[in-house]
Amino acid sequence: MLMLSVAVFTLVALMGAGMGIDAFKGRGSSRLYALIHGGLALLGSALVIMAALEGDTRLYVIIGLALIIIAAGLYISFQRAKGIQPRALILVHGGTALACYGLLAYYALAA
Repeated sequence: MLMLSVAVFTLVALMGAGMGIDAFKGRGSSRLYALIHGGLALLGSALVIMAALEGDTRLYVIIGLALIIIAAGLYISFQRAKGIQPRALILVHGGTALACYGLLAYYALAA
């Protein structure tokens, strides 16, 4: 289950990196692309939650970080709808997501 979530989050991370690069170059990504990014992130999060419910308590930290990442992503989405690119928050969102991804990969490979 964890390896599948790592695979999903790898795709999410690549998509997010592309969206972040677009934001810093001054052009936005399409709404559909952002929705797919968010949907895949929710799928990966659901897989992590299912693994945590099976008894892997190490994943609680990842779930907590994911809540912060999701909240930041939603706020970014609402700001982009207004035509604002909150670049500092995009960096926080991406950096936190990268840390969470690294921790998830470590737990998945150490299991």
